[in-house]
Amino acid sequence: MPQYFVQSVEDDPRYARIEALVDEGRCEVVLLDKTMNRMIFYSTLSRKVDALKANGADAYETPIDFEAFTLGDSTPLFRIRFHDRIGQVIEWQFVAGQMVPHASPEVISRTDHSGIAIFYAPRRAAAAVGTSLTIGGREYVPEPTQSRAKLGTFYATDMTIGQILPGVQLWRVESGPVSLAEAAQWDLRAEGGRRSMLAIKQLYDAGALIDQIELYDPDAPEVILTLVRSADSYSLRLMSATAHGDTLWIFFGPDLPLPDHQTTDKTVVTFTVAVNEDASIASGRLVVRRVFDTEHLEWQFENPDSAKGEVFETGVNLIPKDTELAKCMNEDCSIHSQKP
Repeated sequence: MPQYFVQSVEDDPRYARIEALVDEGRCEVVLLDKTMNRMIFYSTLSRKVDALKANGADAYETPIDFEAFTLGDSTPLFRIRFHDRIGQVIEWQFVAGQMVPHASPEVISRTDHSGIAIFYAPRRAAAAVGTSLTIGGREYVPEPTQSRAKLGTFYATDMTIGQILPGVQLWRVESGPVSLAEAAQWDLRAEGGRRSMLAIKQLYDAGALIDQIELYDPDAPEVILTLVRSADSYSLRLMSATAHGDTLWIFFGPDLPLPDHQTTDKTVVTFTVAVNEDASIASGRLVVRRVFDTEHLEWQFENPDSAKGEVFETGVNLIPKDTELAKCMNEDCSIHSQKP
């Protein structure tokens, strides 16, 4: 994001953190609601809200006032104002301190109920005197000093944010190729109407490159899956996600086997996360459990220190095409009505 703001909130009865992302006049605000342990998204763009909802997020289209000023000493001042979903007025004034460039762009991480977030921050500024957040008439001022690990309050430019989110998704394979060839594709639909496509970008003897495309999310990164072939099976060696010229990588070693329709297994592999030229910003173990078309990954982080000991699970379940389920339901049989 060209501009990113964050402030932690200590004593509010509902919110624990506020974030804002600004791009070409568009402003989005994210509130961490500690009463539900969920992030609440507010955006001025309906297409962004629709994409977030399709992915299972709490998202709302709402007017957001954003203003930028320059004080007499050239200090940047930003103001954000909107109403949250329960009608409270939220006003945020952010005064940015000295912008500090990093010779090697700094990578910082944050872990909470929403998994792990990786922040690639080439330029960052602490909040200066005058920064305040008002929620429903109550004012919150950030602490004057906060540790780097807590990621309390700061402003950044040209920020790249990558997240690994916990949760299990249910996907339906609506169509797929008869045989593997370049440009062959699979069309997938998730709960909530989210649609994705997997397309073979390149096919060769030793493996394949697969494009993962989010059909109705214009802000989605370009995701490439690097598969390695062994005999008649494939495994995942690397995945990359690229947006605005920055790339987040996740390497698996040994390679992560893909689920087999006929077998069940449990596998343990290691993973390493990298951003651009920073070769290892996070690492740990994956405990993989599979039962036919169901796969669950338990992420166990060993690095960075802020994530050490963190464990959370992601997973995906695949269900047959509509025609297979419809045939059985019409015949009133009791076949696997598969649920997540």
